[in-house]
Amino acid sequence: MVVKNPYVLQVVGYSDSGKTTLLAKLIARFEQSGVRVGVIKHDGGHDFEWDQPGKDTRRYREAGASLLAISSQTKTVIHQQRPIPLPELVERLTQAGAELVLVEGFKREGYPKLVLIRKAEDQELLKTVTDIRGIVTWERLATDLWPQLSIHDDEAVFEFVKSQLETKD
Repeated sequence: MVVKNPYVLQVVGYSDSGKTTLLAKLIARFEQSGVRVGVIKHDGGHDFEWDQPGKDTRRYREAGASLLAISSQTKTVIHQQRPIPLPELVERLTQAGAELVLVEGFKREGYPKLVLIRKAEDQELLKTVTDIRGIVTWERLATDLWPQLSIHDDEAVFEFVKSQLETKD
């Protein structure tokens, strides 16, 4: 499958709804099928740490570096000491060659979304997010407004996302 512009799909849901597990499965399936996947994770309420105390990168950051890159024979990380808007992150992954960009979180952004619903009270989320393309549920919901997929049917979820990628605008 050759994709010229990446398809961006947000996977949103409340904590412990299965977002990370689902994304890990999708990443593996798409990469195995030859699609280069970029992933963006929103860490909404935390101040995550990626480097270790006492290591050079931590020392450079603590010294005040606004931008920091570390590269090895197998990987590169670029760290900025500021939040970056989702559209800019998507553009950076596009420039790096992503054909599919999967986004965990950023509920208020306007990209197409899969919404994960684990329990009945999670359905409130369906009223607050935009551009819902499908719902991934733990139990069938009493709605037919969007396609519903079972969290337990990896193949159906993969095929649904693949169809979205193939028919993107």
